[in-house]
Amino acid sequence: MWMESYLNWLQGLPPSIWVSESESLWAYPLVLFLHAVGMGLSAGLAMVIDLRLLGVGKPLRVSSLRQLFTIFWGGFVLNAASGTLLFMGAAASTGYVPMYYAKLTMIFFGLLTMLPIRAFVDGDRADAEIPSRVKTFAAVSFLLWVGVITAGRLIAYIR
Repeated sequence: MWMESYLNWLQGLPPSIWVSESESLWAYPLVLFLHAVGMGLSAGLAMVIDLRLLGVGKPLRVSSLRQLFTIFWGGFVLNAASGTLLFMGAAASTGYVPMYYAKLTMIFFGLLTMLPIRAFVDGDRADAEIPSRVKTFAAVSFLLWVGVITAGRLIAYIR
């Protein structure tokens, strides 16, 4: 009962109503656009880094990927803000969709896999042979970000 009350309260807040009920292009369409941009910058760049660590684009030095992490985190912040607004606008329905929580779980683990990946890319041996442990993290990370994107799309159809 408390969850239903909380979700209804959240959906009734002014920003939630603005996102879900405004006919302005500055409301839902803009927030959804920003979420897509953030997804490209975060999940997209994570997947580019993962693919390079898995052997795609071998002429590209791994150390050259270091600058991508700043953009990755910028995209993640944009995604977190826009995703929060999107959730708030439909909290009473999305709050009961297990796929939403699966997405959040995969985001959490996706971020955790980026920590050892970042440590390797930032390290002195980034341009040497890539250890199998790092390749394993990259493969898991890639699958998690694919899962995040898939789950996010499925939420729109399951609700």
